[in-house]
This record gives sequence, C-alpha cells and structure tokens, in this order.
Amino acid sequence: MISGCEHAIEYVYQYLDEEITFFQKSRVSVHLKSCAHCTDAYEFERRLKVLIRKRGRSEPPPELFDTLRALIQQERDTDEPQVGA
Repeated sequence: MISGCEHAIEYVYQYLDEEITFFQKSRVSVHLKSCAHCTDAYEFERRLKVLIRKRGRSEPPPELFDTLRALIQQERDTDEPQVGA
C-alpha cells in the first residue's frame, strides 16, 4: 500500500502540470494540506519550475539568424541544377 507521502511524491510533477485525474489531484491536495514535509517539497518544485520557465526564455543572438540565412542560401545554391552542364 502506498502511503500518503509516497503517493504525493509520485504525482507531484503531474500535479504541478495538472496532468492527473481529478481523484489523484484530490488525494494529493488533501495530503499537501496536512503534511508540511510534502508541502515544502511541492513548493520547492513549484518555485523551481517557475524559475526555469522565466530563465529558460532568452532570445537567440542576432548572429544566429545571419548564420542560418547564410547556410540556407548555401544549401539552395548547392541544390540548384547546373545550367549547361
């Protein structure tokens, strides 16, 4: 039999992403309200996910687009049929 803590830990990521059934979500919610240890773990994972989401969005350098355009043009030039060959 899975204990409340084991169940909560097993589903914490799915709970954060809201990818679990209503029943599973209810069980995890009830457990988190009564278990400080699991609530601390949940809060850590929630804050980590928010931080990753914020920090993970950065604009690529403009040079990358220039390089990609040049490589695409080079590929196009290579694939064009040779006239008179």
